[in-house]
Amino acid sequence: MKKLVLVLLAVLFMMRGYAQEKNVNEHLPAWQEGQMDIHFINTGRGNSSFLIFPDGTTMLIDAGDMNAQEFESTNDPLKVPPALPDSSLRPGQWIAAYIKQVMPEGRKAAIDYALITHFHGDHYGNIEKNSPMAANEAYQLSGLTDVGNIIPIKNMLDRGYTYPVDLLTYYRNNATFNNYLAFVKYQSTNNGMRYAALKAGSASQVVLLTHPELYPRFEIRNIKSNAMIWSGKGEGTSTCFTTGQLLENGKFNENPLSNAVKISYGPFTYYAGGDNTGYEGSNYPGRRDVETPIAKVIGKVDVLTLNHHGNRDATNDVFLKALAPKVAVEQSWCSDQPGQEVAFRLMEKTSSGDNINVFDTYMQPEAKTYLGFWIAKGFKSFEGHVLIRVLKGGESYSVFILDDKSPVIKVKQVFGPYLTHQKI
Repeated sequence: MKKLVLVLLAVLFMMRGYAQEKNVNEHLPAWQEGQMDIHFINTGRGNSSFLIFPDGTTMLIDAGDMNAQEFESTNDPLKVPPALPDSSLRPGQWIAAYIKQVMPEGRKAAIDYALITHFHGDHYGNIEKNSPMAANEAYQLSGLTDVGNIIPIKNMLDRGYTYPVDLLTYYRNNATFNNYLAFVKYQSTNNGMRYAALKAGSASQVVLLTHPELYPRFEIRNIKSNAMIWSGKGEGTSTCFTTGQLLENGKFNENPLSNAVKISYGPFTYYAGGDNTGYEGSNYPGRRDVETPIAKVIGKVDVLTLNHHGNRDATNDVFLKALAPKVAVEQSWCSDQPGQEVAFRLMEKTSSGDNINVFDTYMQPEAKTYLGFWIAKGFKSFEGHVLIRVLKGGESYSVFILDDKSPVIKVKQVFGPYLTHQKI
């Protein structure tokens, strides 16, 4: 009976073109036990997503910050969005304020797992000489350290410090990296935070902490970390490139080293992979095509966040056809995002015959101009926090667009419900 109702809903919404309901200034309904929420938080300064799993376990993936003025001066004519909701707080403080508003009712704000996909400022912070010092005087505040200074983090995960070279030496003059190490050391020593490098292939490193027995079909699989990628069987792994292929005169690009995870809840699946890239060669210095081997072990998903903010060195054709998402979220912060060829691929039907519904956290006017009027066919929204709310059991989900100019979370639009890919 339940499946019949879902099928009827699907037919109704297909007939209406996945109708949207405009709920301007409406408050967001609270998360309920059994639901899974994936919040894409838009501060205009990089990636950050906050997840609430069906039993209330929480996870933060990235918490970026950057010097917008410096970026624009050194990368003219590229533009960065305004600080959102405004500049009265730092991005990490806004992320923490957002998390406090959406925490499960009755639970004190806490992050059970925090994952940094790779060591770029727009994913974990940007420390400068004038960055404020924490009250404990152990580290400065920006991005991830700002969030963790306000909301306790119980488990900290990143890609480790040994690949492709000793990062403690390689990044010895990198203020943001060294500040992050100081944060991890202080929180581990004084507040019991546990640290580990993400282990590719594992499905036991990030788990439900409250009632795992109630959700046997929930799993977080670590797909990739550094050059190691899940084999698709057990916890086996293989390498997708060698150190020699990555290093160029002793230097390397962080992006193809990004961590990637796949989250499954019943038939629902979600992919997040930081800034992993899908092209290589002379036109893409420092990049490797890691998307193609990733695609082979993931298969179809319902929702994904675009690799590398939708930049033209990622989301290749093989990757997009293999994953065939119904919904794609672009966490963008620059006026050249998405790349025009990426947007073109997103407009094509998937291998399942579906149109991809694309939701952008912030598309710049310049991007709309170079993409052309046809982007309206696939981009369902151009600005706002994006929430994917998966209903109990994982058989359907909806997309909420939230007002990124308001400190108080308000619903602007709702899309769906969408039915998940039915796995055999």
